[in-house]
Amino acid sequence: MSLVGIDTGGTFTDLVFYDEDEKRIEVSKIPTLRGREDAVFLEGVESLNLSGIERITHGTTVGTNAILEGAGARTAVLTTRGFRDVLEIGRTQRLVPQSLFDPKFIRPRPIVPREMRLEIEERALADGRIEVHVGEAQVEEQAEHLKRLGAEALAICYLHAYANGENEKRTAAYLEKLLPEVYLSLSHEVVPEYREFERFSTAALNAYLGPKIKNYIGRLEEALKDKGCSAPLFIMASGGGMLDAERAARYPVRTILSGPAGGVVGGVSVAESMGLDHLITYDMGGTSTDVCLIRDRRPIVSTENTIGAYPLKTAQLQINTVGAGGGSIAWRDEDGALHVGPKSAGARPGPACYGFGGEEPTVTDANVALSRIGPRTRLAGGLELHPEKAVSTLSSLAGEMGISGAVSMARGVIDLAVMRMVSSIREISIERGFDPREHTLLAYGGAGPLHAALIARELSMSSVVVPRFPGNFSAVGLLMADAVQENVGTCFVALEDAQESALGHIYENLEAPCAEQLRRAGLSEIETFRFADVRYVGQAFELTIPVTESKGWLEALGGDFHTRYEARYGHCHPDDPLEIVNLRVRVSGMVDKLKWVKVENPGGGLNDALVERRCVVFEEEVPDCPVYRRDSLPSGTEIGGPAVIEEYGSNTLVPPGWTASQDACGHLHLSASG
Repeated sequence: MSLVGIDTGGTFTDLVFYDEDEKRIEVSKIPTLRGREDAVFLEGVESLNLSGIERITHGTTVGTNAILEGAGARTAVLTTRGFRDVLEIGRTQRLVPQSLFDPKFIRPRPIVPREMRLEIEERALADGRIEVHVGEAQVEEQAEHLKRLGAEALAICYLHAYANGENEKRTAAYLEKLLPEVYLSLSHEVVPEYREFERFSTAALNAYLGPKIKNYIGRLEEALKDKGCSAPLFIMASGGGMLDAERAARYPVRTILSGPAGGVVGGVSVAESMGLDHLITYDMGGTSTDVCLIRDRRPIVSTENTIGAYPLKTAQLQINTVGAGGGSIAWRDEDGALHVGPKSAGARPGPACYGFGGEEPTVTDANVALSRIGPRTRLAGGLELHPEKAVSTLSSLAGEMGISGAVSMARGVIDLAVMRMVSSIREISIERGFDPREHTLLAYGGAGPLHAALIARELSMSSVVVPRFPGNFSAVGLLMADAVQENVGTCFVALEDAQESALGHIYENLEAPCAEQLRRAGLSEIETFRFADVRYVGQAFELTIPVTESKGWLEALGGDFHTRYEARYGHCHPDDPLEIVNLRVRVSGMVDKLKWVKVENPGGGLNDALVERRCVVFEEEVPDCPVYRRDSLPSGTEIGGPAVIEEYGSNTLVPPGWTASQDACGHLHLSASG
């Protein structure tokens, strides 16, 4: 059995090939070309024996980039008369907390402008009864209007469609005949639960992305077929599972965090293999850093999300992203303050040290100037560095800042980038009631292991793990995910009035179409997980609580809610009445996965792994810092800092006061001394 994982990042596209029979894993990196991600994808698989591959899993940033850059389809909305401006009015709140005290705040424009939002006479009631059926004549009239507007995609967003989607389905049936070239997104299929603003926004985003993602996936499938590859293509979903290509093209909004989700899934696998319960995953790539909290080997999943200025009501791993990556540019503002990011140099021109014409200093340039990345290091296995260019651009910035020399400037850039990443981890841990000292920091991405110990030190964390293939780890995680289908149904009922049999029937109806979809994708081993959204009566938002299928689960639901509520908010009210709002299911199709196996011990001692000794700047300059080759390290041998460990796609920094050792599976463990 052979599996392939391909993760397209902002700077590099990472590829992993896994042969289970030979227990062989191969990795490679290719510079990402923005706008030509499909060409890079195909370049990555051309060297493989495609006829022997059983599954390809892809993590993509195409959807995310389209939203953030405003490069989606020309999208229209068809909605119930009187609700044209739901997308604009929203909840009359500022979605971004940082904007609350900004006197210059300007409300972002909705993703669909007002002239592209059309109304139609129809009405479903909150209990699901259809009061006004949609008429074909009205739809024909609006279809002509949509033609004149040049709509490429359409979101059909009717009031209370979550309770009964009949009118949306009838409208879509008419439009498929009248406008077959227009991509359709039905709100009750994209988000089958209440809250009109969030449902409308998510359906509109789904339509906005639809043509681009559908065409992108179609091109990949067609090219693979032309090359003789019959393996099914799966796309990583934001919630931590795979979607088959058909499902991903239909619901592209579920792929927003496609790439980062792969790393979190891989992190769970590492936790299980090592017997760790609590992790914080830390993925620093070329463009950004993504962090995620894992408790009891389960990442936290949220359905209340935003991307840019837009609400997004789909299941997503709670991944916090900050614009601090290896390619993040250091710059001085008009007041003389130093900043790092969010603008990135990308792969082309990239950091100045790449030699591709980049003239602005980056985090990577700072690491090169400090010799934490050596002058003879070949990034991604082949990219030759130009240290003199890194020093030159940092010296220029130092002159602007009134700082003495490139080395001092480089240390300032690294310190600022570290503090930005530390702040991001605080948001997902301390600010949510979790102590980072109880967690192990799992560091990966091309730049993650370089800064992991520095970040852990700031958070008083004593343990860091750098997994095998850290530079390609998100792609590795793609090969550890199951295929997943999710469904939800709004069901308002007081907990004291709820009945297990009635709710069980609803769960079964939610699970059936998910299981059927997975079986159509060729997956026969099915596993189901049930959840309930619960809140105190009178509250506006709820907590999602796992439930079991065993008898008595409803009785235990209230106690579980109070426990989780107190853990989240520091208090609870066990005598206050509760209500169930939504029932959720997650149905997984089990697949063959990449497995961690013991690596062959290279034999020899630590000196056999020594590449060189060079001057490396930590807090102080270390003139003869040892530099080791990771794939030559003997298992179990302790390395005392200061040291640098080099490998394909990444470098690990072991500062003074830290030790490192590699386990039998090839994972690197860093520990603070004393």
